[in-house]
Amino acid sequence: MPMITIVFYGLLTIAVFLSVIGVILNPKISWLAGLVWYVVSFWGSWSIGLYLLVFPFTLWTFALAHILRFIKKPTHTVVCLAVGILLWIVSINVFDDYWLFYPFSHLLG
Repeated sequence: MPMITIVFYGLLTIAVFLSVIGVILNPKISWLAGLVWYVVSFWGSWSIGLYLLVFPFTLWTFALAHILRFIKKPTHTVVCLAVGILLWIVSINVFDDYWLFYPFSHLLG
């Protein structure tokens, strides 16, 4: 098994773990979980990366809503999830992969 695959699945495991902690225990962890999901989606960008981008969008929307104190009821979390998914749908249909993964172009290029 190539090393890239091992790193991908390791980061995927960390991302899932941080997402669960961020949603259930501490919403501040959602920022970090979204960042790890963003890296995972870049590593998987040759196959399923654009589909994995839904997780950073929803987690960052969730974390931003908590910071701005928009989430007061569980139904507000559902609205936040819907907004994150809508942002993801618009971004993958409007922007090219280059712009979605723009920070990596400076790191690797």
